[in-house]
Amino acid sequence: MSAKEQITFQRRLDLEGAPNIRDLGGYETLDGSTTRWGRIFRAGRLSALTPRDKAQLQKFNLRVICDFRREDEYLKDVTDLGDFAEAAIHNLAISPGDHTQSIAMSDFQSVNGEQMFEWMVLINRELALKQTHTYRRMFELLMANEEGAFLFHCSAGKDRTGFAAALILSALDVPRETIMEDYLLTAQYYPPKGELEYLASKYTEHTSDVDLSAFQALMDTREEYLTAAFNAIEEHYDSVDDYLKAELGIGKRQREALKSRYLE
Repeated sequence: MSAKEQITFQRRLDLEGAPNIRDLGGYETLDGSTTRWGRIFRAGRLSALTPRDKAQLQKFNLRVICDFRREDEYLKDVTDLGDFAEAAIHNLAISPGDHTQSIAMSDFQSVNGEQMFEWMVLINRELALKQTHTYRRMFELLMANEEGAFLFHCSAGKDRTGFAAALILSALDVPRETIMEDYLLTAQYYPPKGELEYLASKYTEHTSDVDLSAFQALMDTREEYLTAAFNAIEEHYDSVDDYLKAELGIGKRQREALKSRYLE
């Protein structure tokens, strides 16, 4: 196993019921520091953890979990960390597509793959421009977490979670190229078998009447999606740094505090 393969293996936690849970440690920053292992995690839903999985997670001393799922999502798949978990779960609900009505208000049975791709691009722009209050709250919780591990997740650990990871890594001065590499890792671990049907069921009543191939763009992790979010930021702000300060409350002092806690 090469050094890069070893790091990739270490990054993805070996959990049976959560295939897309990853450690954000080991990323080099612009000044040569490295993000700490075992402190910040990104994930998909945590409702199918096995007893072994729960024991593994307890080793990381999870203290805070940010759940970006809507109420109907987390009621359908309730997070279960085990009887001895001490993490405080904060529901920071994000409903992708709320501000993008072209498909959200349409009949999903008539949507094709190209339309779904365009919608995903718009959704990622929306995450950057319309969900700043939610991501600001995430950073407040991250700043307040003085010990133990911090985890954030949505249903698949892909879009809402992917943009959250990009914001945190940006605040820690991880290069954009590395941030994109982390984002695209989801393509290796998601989806598990049956995920396409699960996604379709969230938007339609009868999956048997739907062309599942049209949902492939919704399921995919594509560079164009995260690029769309960054493009939206850079169209409205002088820089990502300016956006972090103006919209998310992460200025120079806050970034230094985050670096002292989450870099080595």
